[in-house]
Amino acid sequence: MNTRRTHSKSIIIILSAIGLGVGIVAFMSFLNAIDPFRQLRITIHNQSDYDLTNIQASLTTGGDALNTSEPGSIHTLQKSIPSGENVKFAPQLHISGESSVYLTFTDSRGETYNEMVCGYTESLFGNSYVTVTNENVTVKEECM
Repeated sequence: MNTRRTHSKSIIIILSAIGLGVGIVAFMSFLNAIDPFRQLRITIHNQSDYDLTNIQASLTTGGDALNTSEPGSIHTLQKSIPSGENVKFAPQLHISGESSVYLTFTDSRGETYNEMVCGYTESLFGNSYVTVTNENVTVKEECM
């Protein structure tokens, strides 16, 4: 009689563990499916030998990379990114109409960069990945 209860408890524990595993996989799949529809996130991979400072994400309209005069069109990252570090952030920008998102930063040599990280957009959803090396800056856009 005791072995029957122990066997039943073991089956319940195994089935619970399997159910939990299936639930976690389903939840992760759901998160991956909605990822493009989440607020814009910018990931910066600093693979250069230099620290990155004065990091700003800004909205522009009409193709003018310097037109950032509207309220809520600039988000300044409050920290620098040391050489070899990665940072992910969601810029707090307020879009009204058609815009592009630019990322401006300065490296510790004093070189300033201005890169488009999200081309034509009306929604600020998705991801943008920026990789900074000593030679160049590459951007992979996955934004809407």
